[in-house]
Amino acid sequence: MDDELDSLREKSTRASSVYDDLEGEGESSGGFLSKYSPSQRLLLALLLFLDVVALACLVLVIFDFLPF
Repeated sequence: MDDELDSLREKSTRASSVYDDLEGEGESSGGFLSKYSPSQRLLLALLLFLDVVALACLVLVIFDFLPF
């Protein structure tokens, strides 16, 4: 009886570790930015902000709101 219980516990432990491994591979909790470090994310945010500012200035110049 004890041998059966030990073998069932061992199988259960192996199955749960395999399940945990599979569960960890498929997770993408942070999205595509999770692979970047916080400093890289800050740099990306700064570049995006500067891009938006440059495009806004370009639109203002094209429609003659800024006299350049």
